[in-house]
Amino acid sequence: MLQVDSSTNTAPSARPAYETHAGLHLLRIAGDDYEMGYQHGALLKEAIPRGPLPYFERYVERMLGTGFGGGLGKALSHGLSHTVGRKIALGFPEHAKRALAGLADGAGLSKKNLLSAVTMPESYLWVLQQLLRFRMPRLAPHHGVPLLGCTSAVAWGAATEHGRMLHGRNFDYQGVGAWDTEQAIVFHRPKDGQPYVSLSAAGVLFGGITAMNSSGLSLVVHQHMASDALALGGTPIGITGDLIMRHARNLDDAKRMLDEDTPSGCWTYVITSAADQAALFYETTPGRKAALPQTEGVAAYSNVYLDRALSRTERELYPSHWRNNLARYRRARALLEERRGHIDENVIAGILGNPGRGCRFEEAISVVMTVASVVFDPELGRMWVGTGRAPTSNNEYVAFDLATESVAQLPPLTGGKLDAGSHGAFEHYRQAYEAYFNADDLKAAREHLQSASQAAPDQPLYFYMQGLMALLDRDASGALKSFDRAIALSHDAPERIASFHLWRGRAQDLLGQREAALSNYRDAQRGDPLVEKAAKRGLRRPYRGRRFGVEFTLADVPMP
Repeated sequence: MLQVDSSTNTAPSARPAYETHAGLHLLRIAGDDYEMGYQHGALLKEAIPRGPLPYFERYVERMLGTGFGGGLGKALSHGLSHTVGRKIALGFPEHAKRALAGLADGAGLSKKNLLSAVTMPESYLWVLQQLLRFRMPRLAPHHGVPLLGCTSAVAWGAATEHGRMLHGRNFDYQGVGAWDTEQAIVFHRPKDGQPYVSLSAAGVLFGGITAMNSSGLSLVVHQHMASDALALGGTPIGITGDLIMRHARNLDDAKRMLDEDTPSGCWTYVITSAADQAALFYETTPGRKAALPQTEGVAAYSNVYLDRALSRTERELYPSHWRNNLARYRRARALLEERRGHIDENVIAGILGNPGRGCRFEEAISVVMTVASVVFDPELGRMWVGTGRAPTSNNEYVAFDLATESVAQLPPLTGGKLDAGSHGAFEHYRQAYEAYFNADDLKAAREHLQSASQAAPDQPLYFYMQGLMALLDRDASGALKSFDRAIALSHDAPERIASFHLWRGRAQDLLGQREAALSNYRDAQRGDPLVEKAAKRGLRRPYRGRRFGVEFTLADVPMP
């Protein structure tokens, strides 16, 4: 593996502690936990306010506020931070607390506000679990609960062109406009461990989400939002993965550390080892674990437990989400098999950037919330990082080298890039999402969706989303035209066509076209269960309009 001297804090050459490259922050930090936290905070002091920490700090409050009103939502969020948030915070080990203290001191952050941000992933899962348990639709009437997932694609041995291990990963998460704009490649030289590099963002301190170490291990984490097995009080996400990167030399080390860990949330660690020429999927909830060695030369993962017992803890959040989870897993597997024996870094980048077949959403691996993308070559200590705005997997990837802690002079990866029309259309779609979700600006969202549909006039879901935004904007006539177009274009999934008819019927009800609406409600009977239920309501009484949540990641309404 890499010959990197971990006995000293000094970087391998006299490089600056901070620089930028291709719009990415590049940090080199070293020392004990407090020192590395302080360096991260001080070096990125100007960028942290633009990054994901402030976004995360108010995320749960915002989600609750849109359901219960700003005042009550703020009060509920405040209560959660003193109960749920405090319980999550107790799970941080002492070394992590020292690192967070260093980050706060270096960046001049409020420790209280920082704690609200770093406990968000488990707080978010806790709120989502209550939604699953009690089916509380009021939690998501407007901004909704953005549903997301990550995709890993792994190949090694005879499956790759050069025989080396390759590990690609899309990180799909909250923070479009905050995470993707402030991505950071952080080279760590801990006083008590081996060097490693993490793909992170300004203010996101721990390297346990997406990382590679000098022993040739890569590690990424996948979230299981649909599992109801969350139990607060364990180790928060990011901490154990960070320790694995510091101390694990092989998969056995990593497995032993995970065996000894009790998490709060429901996660899967996808870990590869160049020395072992093997991969491990380690699925975990607070109450059960399953270590699944991968032996076929190619492996893929999304956000569905493969262990049968763990899969029984998962609930269907809403059908489009579940179908996409399964479709991303199957699509990544199929693409790996198609190129078996000829897989290189660019092929992996192409899989991460795959927009699906036909529909831009139904089985797409590259989604609007893909805020970071990476391809690891752990044997050579190289990583290629997707640049630019989300979805980062559809942009150029630039290379970095762990041994020299620097940019690697290698050609960029372009396998995930799309044709100009498709790319431009989805750029407008992302801008519509940001206008709707980040700025609460329906007018701008509608304008961007119109541009998206003009750039890709064969995509029915762009028109469908135009119709939904028009209804939220009280423009039933405009909505009807968009739903008409979506239906004319049709869709491969009958569930989607049923949704088009449901909402066209609702637009017609608002326009006083009751007989036409009834016909559409009848056509919506072949939809997902909630769509069918809504259509039956429409048959009984006219739709009068109400606030509803639009989920942009999959272009759908979770609770119609």
